[in-house]
Amino acid sequence: MPARSFKMGPGTLTLGATGTLIDISCQITSAVLKPDKDKEDDLRTLCGDVVPGEITYSWTLNATIVQDLSTGGINEWSLTHAGEQQPFKFVPNTLLDRGFQGTLTVDPLSIGGEVKTRPTAEVEWSLVGQPTPYDPTPTP
Repeated sequence: MPARSFKMGPGTLTLGATGTLIDISCQITSAVLKPDKDKEDDLRTLCGDVVPGEITYSWTLNATIVQDLSTGGINEWSLTHAGEQQPFKFVPNTLLDRGFQGTLTVDPLSIGGEVKTRPTAEVEWSLVGQPTPYDPTPTP
């Protein structure tokens, strides 16, 4: 199989349900759907067999976000919805016609930063379950 790759961006990241959707694509400088593996210890038996430990995965959406203090901006949105489960859709590159969606738990963003800079906020939002692939291209 030949090597395959993609370039990150331009893409999209939206949060919230239809009707209350917020598009934060232009505020994102980095976004990663990240799995975390948790494996129980294997269980060894007297006869030499091994019962494999159970493996579970948890997911996060990690992002660096340019802070936006305007009314309805991402900082206000994250404060208003703190602790809530909200749907998201993430498309790393719109030319690929491939994206990921799911539900995340909103944590508020940090506010402020160094003087004479454009402050960003690092966020790690926990996903409910795992993300699922979808085709973001509307069908005719």
